Amino acid sequence: MMRAALAKRRPLSSGKSSAVQEMEQLYKLLADNTTDIVVWLELDVRRRFISPAVRTVLGYEPEALLGTHPLDTVHPTEKDEFRRILDDLVQGKHEEALTVQRYRHKAGHWVWVEASFKLTRDSSGRPTGYVASLRDISARRAAEEALRLSEERLSLALDSGSDGLWDLDLTTGEIELSSHWFDMLGYRANEIVPHINTWHHLVHPEDAERSRRLFLDHLAGLTPAYECEYRLRRKSGGYVWTLARGKAVARDQNGRALRVVGTHIDITRRKEAELKIAHMANHDALTGLPNRALFRERLDDALAAARRQGGGFTILACDLDRFKTVNDSLGHPAGDELLRIIAKRLTSAVRDTDTVARLSGDEFAIILSTTRDADSARATARRIIDIVGEPVDLCGHSACVGVSLGIVQGCGVSDGADGLFRQADIALYRAKKAGRNTFCFYDDGMGSDVSERTLLELDLRDAVMRSEFLLHYQPIVDAASRTVRAFEALMRWTHPVRGTIPPTEFIPLAEETGLIVALGSWALHEACREAASWPGDLRVAVNVSAVQFARPGLEKVVGDALSASGLPAHRLELEITESVLMSDAESVVACLHRLRDLGVRIALDDFGTGYSSLSYLRRFPFDKIKIDRSFIRDISDGNTAAIVRAIVGLGERTGATITAEGVETAEQFEGVCREGCNQVQGYLFSEPLRASRVMNFVEELALRSSTPSFVCARSTAARPPSTRSPRGIAGVSGARRPAS
Repeated sequence: MMRAALAKRRPLSSGKSSAVQEMEQLYKLLADNTTDIVVWLELDVRRRFISPAVRTVLGYEPEALLGTHPLDTVHPTEKDEFRRILDDLVQGKHEEALTVQRYRHKAGHWVWVEASFKLTRDSSGRPTGYVASLRDISARRAAEEALRLSEERLSLALDSGSDGLWDLDLTTGEIELSSHWFDMLGYRANEIVPHINTWHHLVHPEDAERSRRLFLDHLAGLTPAYECEYRLRRKSGGYVWTLARGKAVARDQNGRALRVVGTHIDITRRKEAELKIAHMANHDALTGLPNRALFRERLDDALAAARRQGGGFTILACDLDRFKTVNDSLGHPAGDELLRIIAKRLTSAVRDTDTVARLSGDEFAIILSTTRDADSARATARRIIDIVGEPVDLCGHSACVGVSLGIVQGCGVSDGADGLFRQADIALYRAKKAGRNTFCFYDDGMGSDVSERTLLELDLRDAVMRSEFLLHYQPIVDAASRTVRAFEALMRWTHPVRGTIPPTEFIPLAEETGLIVALGSWALHEACREAASWPGDLRVAVNVSAVQFARPGLEKVVGDALSASGLPAHRLELEITESVLMSDAESVVACLHRLRDLGVRIALDDFGTGYSSLSYLRRFPFDKIKIDRSFIRDISDGNTAAIVRAIVGLGERTGATITAEGVETAEQFEGVCREGCNQVQGYLFSEPLRASRVMNFVEELALRSSTPSFVCARSTAARPPSTRSPRGIAGVSGARRPAS
């Protein structure tokens, strides 16, 4: 799931004001969290930045459109108007504009897009470019077009005095119908008895009661006119959606309606468009299956029916085994085709009254609407495992996947939908632990046996798919000039229910489950993307775990992150701990040399905490050595100061920069400076910052550092003692101290 990789772009000009830079960063952050296309245009209207949503809406990769002009993809008949709008913005006639245009999809067809343009200015008021938000309104235009056509037909019918007109005599029940009314339904005039009872028999059974009630309300004088949408049966057997409008034009002295005149308009196309839009909102675009929202609605319905009727149902949580291997080896198009095939197989394995939904990725769920006994559920589960496991031909390659299932039965239910599906998820987790390609029933004892750690793992897997993580950045400051030299990327996880979860809890779990690989890749891409917009030679430091080194392809992940972001390699610093080298020192050192060949810098983190720290320095020439905070905390102790002094000496002899971690007081700062540390990092200067605050801090520190009393002033705020945490990818060190 992306989520953080944005299109490659040119670095921001260092001459831009901090306000403009901050605004640019804010727009880019927002771009990651919207389905609209966000575009940043230069004054010459060349595209400088395009959000990933362009893949979904127009089919292009963001990189393919960089440097191009929007007019290249705008419909030819709309180019002049588009050019005039942009000219008006530059000339100051307007600050923003809203347009509706057609843009060419990569596949060749045209997509209706609603575009909002806004002129951006620097602090002196000079135009700097444009920010645009583009929204796909194709479905809305289709519905509007269908409605326009229907209303146009009504206008033509009324003008001709014929189309779909009816005149009802309530005293006799006889009704006069126009020739076009008969044409609409495919009847000849002599095939219909002109009576209101005939009309009622033509109305669709599902619409009859509503139509009758609204008609009687008007006859009783409760509404000024009669209006109702309903279906009328064609002679051929199908149904036409009609909009019926009528009004009582004659009443007796008691107000009783005697005659009603009205029209029938064929609105079939409009209704079909509306139904299509509703279907799109509730179904997965790839497989056509119900999506998570519709699955939840069906689950609520099943719960209500079970409570009302005393029946039962069964939920199956399904997760494909080995899907990622097929997807990675054969490519995403093959993976998409495999998902479509699996969706059909799952549907064929159950009854028409059951629900099969795709929740996300390779995660499916099934509601067996009337299955209440374990034997039936077990038989269905075995049938699903067998049919999913059959080989699939994908572009000439034979692929096999399996499926693991967690089963919970909603008989005599007391839990809500969330509780039931969580139970199915727990059972699914057990099935995977049991060896995959199998199923497991949830039982009451299982919930108490499942540890908090297991539940956290389930949440962690969901969090990776839902992109609940973000990065904060803690500055690394030059000890002599007190200016920022780099920022360390630290991961944060905000759980929708649990709130902020410390990295000490989720990083070790991510390493054990292998999820650290996906998190690490995301952190590298996100950190590089953010840092590419920072001015000068500001570096970004990202932690890399032993698990990432154990998996092949780390160099490619790093290279892809640099390429996608445009960040120069020398501005990326990878931090590793001694535990990385302890796992397989020879292969890790070889990988470090390959990473160094890319141009990135390598730092040894938490130096001094391992039993063989010095041996690692002989194996690989690190660019930076970060002294563990435990030494900095006790820097006032003579023996500890001597150790720090010795490490600084090692750095001088090897050419490595020495950074002191965990500097929190002015006394500690003075101590590390006295012993010769080149850089410092810690709460004395700043807590980890949101990306939007990074550039403000750089400028503020540059101003404050010229004040002699700055460091002492920063140390007056008392802070709780630091806590140690395991190290891994970006974010582990974020547990050292709670974010303020």
